[in-house]
Amino acid sequence: MTKLFSIRVRLLLLLLVPSLLYAGTSVFLLQLNVSNASKLKSSLYETTNKSTSIILNADRDMYQALTAYQLLVSGTLSTEDKAKQLKSFQDNIKQANDRVNKATSILSEKNLLTTAHGESKLTIEQNFNSFHTLFNQWAKEATQVVESSKTGKGVVDDAKLMGTFEKGREGMNQVGEILDTYAKTSIEEIQAQNNKTKWSVYISLTIIILALLTAGWFVISKIMRTVRRIVEVTGKVAAGDLRHEPSMKYSRDELGQITESVDTMVLKIKELIGVIAHNTQFVHSASLELNDSSRESATAAEHVASNIQEVTQDVEHQTRSSMETSRAIEEMAIGIQRVAENSTVMAEHSSLTSSHAELGNDLLTRLQQQMVSILKSVDQLSVTVQSLTRKSDEIGQIASSITNFANQTNLLSLNASIEAARAGEHGKGFSVVANEIRKLASQSIESAEGINHLINETRVEITSVSDSMNSTKQEASTGSNMMQEVNRSFHTIMQSVQQIVSQIHETSAITEQMSASSQEISATMEHSSNTAEQILIKSQGVAAATEEQLAMMQNIAAASEQLKSVVNTLNESVAFFKIQ
Repeated sequence: MTKLFSIRVRLLLLLLVPSLLYAGTSVFLLQLNVSNASKLKSSLYETTNKSTSIILNADRDMYQALTAYQLLVSGTLSTEDKAKQLKSFQDNIKQANDRVNKATSILSEKNLLTTAHGESKLTIEQNFNSFHTLFNQWAKEATQVVESSKTGKGVVDDAKLMGTFEKGREGMNQVGEILDTYAKTSIEEIQAQNNKTKWSVYISLTIIILALLTAGWFVISKIMRTVRRIVEVTGKVAAGDLRHEPSMKYSRDELGQITESVDTMVLKIKELIGVIAHNTQFVHSASLELNDSSRESATAAEHVASNIQEVTQDVEHQTRSSMETSRAIEEMAIGIQRVAENSTVMAEHSSLTSSHAELGNDLLTRLQQQMVSILKSVDQLSVTVQSLTRKSDEIGQIASSITNFANQTNLLSLNASIEAARAGEHGKGFSVVANEIRKLASQSIESAEGINHLINETRVEITSVSDSMNSTKQEASTGSNMMQEVNRSFHTIMQSVQQIVSQIHETSAITEQMSASSQEISATMEHSSNTAEQILIKSQGVAAATEEQLAMMQNIAAASEQLKSVVNTLNESVAFFKIQ
């Protein structure tokens, strides 16, 4: 049966079956608890407690009716109280009967009327019937006594009437005892049912655990058998032993598929190794023959290539010599042509330079005159700066005088304030004037200080300007002297340029004649160089073809060596496996 299920299905069953069993057990226990709770509620509350409460109320009504009766026959009540007690007597009798009827209905619905008392063996129904008979008899006789207007202690303590009442009440007491016994019995039954349920759960859990252990042991054993077999087979394959024989029958689950796949893989590897071992023998023989042939061909090609290489080197040397000669002549022609062109350009530039030199001489003369004018202006500016220095000194003296005047004014205003304070009330106006004078004196001092500060800065700047003017004057004098020297140099340059211009014109004519001759020689050498270059190209083509053939032969020889190495390696690898 287990062969029909896959490993996945079995593992799922191992999970689902316990889950379903646990779920079923839980649902069963929940329903059982709900049933027990419902039963307990029905038996203890809706039936027992409710019926007991009704019976107790009925018993209370009976005593209230008895009390009303005793008051009615006592002869101590007024007409109004007698009417009230009569009404209470009748109502309690009716309520007692109604409550007992209600309890009878409840117990009848629960099928408890046939429940008997443990000692008297009377059922609840018999006790209720006895109650109705005796209580109604007592109520009838008591009503007759009340209507007969009999009173007195003998009527109140009538033994016969009280006996009837007590016998009726005794039935109600037995019903209460029966209900108490029923409630106790129901609780005991529920506890017994819970104990039974507990043992049922323990037994079911034990069965489930044993079933899980059995199924798990079975599945794990099957998996381990398959794993051990696969490990054994793969270990032999890893050791090079391919003599494994496949099984004849496999299970229809994943483990069987794995085993079948491993056996098929070993069989395929065995076939592949056999084919490779058979073919490597042919490849080995062919590689030996190819290796010998490639070595002989490489030796012959190498001899031919060395001879062609020597011829190519000789031709290349000759071609290189002719090309170098042609290139030298061509470069010489180009150089002569450039010399001629440069000579012409130099002649033009020399003429232009001569004209510019004359113009520069004139400009230098004018510049020298301007330098003289600059020196005169600098002298006048120096005189002006000295005049500014003297005036700034005078302004500083005036500012000092203002400061002295302000200090004296401040002192006078202070004295005036003192005198005004001495004058008292009469000197208040003069004190205000003195304060204003002191403020003006303070402002005058501040202004004088500002003027002194500006004068000091002006003096510093005038001193700097004076120093700069002196430096400028010296530089201007030096520049004037240098301009005179430059003027003399320009005269010398003009004379040299005129001589160079005449010589350049003569050189230009000679170089033009040399350029024409070099062009003829260059044409002759170019023809020779082209011829040698064609020969070189052809010899290089032959040498390249020979070298390519030699390289191919060498590649073949190397490939054959590599093929031989591969075949040896393949033989070693195949020899590792055992197929027979």
